[in-house]
Amino acid sequence: MATQGATGSVRRLDVTPLEHLGARVEGVDLSTPIDEATFGGIYRAFLDHRVLSIPGQRLSSRQVLDVSARFGPLEAHVKKRFHHPDTPLMLVLSNVVEAGRAIGARDGGTFWHSDMSFAARPCRATLLYGIQIPDEGGDTLLADLTRAYEDLPDRLKTRLEGLQGVHDYAKADEISAAQGGQRSPLTEEEKKRVPRVTHPVVRTHPETGRKAIYITPGYTRCIDGLPEAESAALMDEIFAHCLQPQYQLRYRWRAGDVVIWDNAAVMHSATTLYLPADRHRTLWRTVISGDVPF
Repeated sequence: MATQGATGSVRRLDVTPLEHLGARVEGVDLSTPIDEATFGGIYRAFLDHRVLSIPGQRLSSRQVLDVSARFGPLEAHVKKRFHHPDTPLMLVLSNVVEAGRAIGARDGGTFWHSDMSFAARPCRATLLYGIQIPDEGGDTLLADLTRAYEDLPDRLKTRLEGLQGVHDYAKADEISAAQGGQRSPLTEEEKKRVPRVTHPVVRTHPETGRKAIYITPGYTRCIDGLPEAESAALMDEIFAHCLQPQYQLRYRWRAGDVVIWDNAAVMHSATTLYLPADRHRTLWRTVISGDVPF
């Protein structure tokens, strides 16, 4: 993919699809100013592939914020104690302990979820930057909820039409506790900021118009209005379909990787719960604000 630079030169973007989901973008240095044409090519690839990997970057915290802000306004995570020391708009994900204190959130979500689906206006995209990566482990799993919806049998598409899912931050804390995870619970003040919300079980992408499943095991408590057993059975059927291998990407990190994904189209899961403490992994995370799902 070639893009026209501001000075008339042509910058070559190499976009290579990954297996099942996402694409790798090469030929761009995110530490330098990115002209509109080049960013337009990156953004087009983001919409087309839903997950982008841009490897080999060397970025400061300020540059990570600048790159993230090209995708839209940024917002802070509800958990203040793991904000980056330079800015509340960046969350540190890490299993590193210094002077007896964790420098970041160790268990950022070892369960399938879509970031901030528990909010009335869930975040549109999530961007991660790899700072410190172990030789093995700490992968991120992603699942394509757009293709999964499109492959549903017609009976299920009809069944899901008009249904609303109930999203609850507290469910993720319950899952983490049951797994023996180290996810720190919300304070009482933080809990007040994340009441339960409902969103369509099937949402329409605000730019592409494609539909995607929008319930996840991590944050969706139930299907609104259905009896408990019926709701649980329907969600189990949908999740079993979405988590088939043909919809999944296992992303193996390298230091300097920038990865951004579309929360309106995919869900993801960390694997850090199973990462030994001596295999250090640190990522910086930003989220881009989104709209009310429809």
